[in-house]
Amino acid sequence: MDSKQINFEESLKRLDEVVNRIENETLPLEETLALYEEAKKLIKLLEGALKDAEKKVEELQK
Repeated sequence: MDSKQINFEESLKRLDEVVNRIENETLPLEETLALYEEAKKLIKLLEGALKDAEKKVEELQK
């Protein structure tokens, strides 16, 4: 299995965990902000990976 795919899957899983904690737990403000910041970074990473994958698919279709 490709290491980028593993990283993508792990990042997506972590994002899901973070979102669930923010939505379902009563957390101190500082912890909530730290989790929010982590989620933003994960989203940026995942969006980049998806854009890269989209470019590769487009190249393969040519």
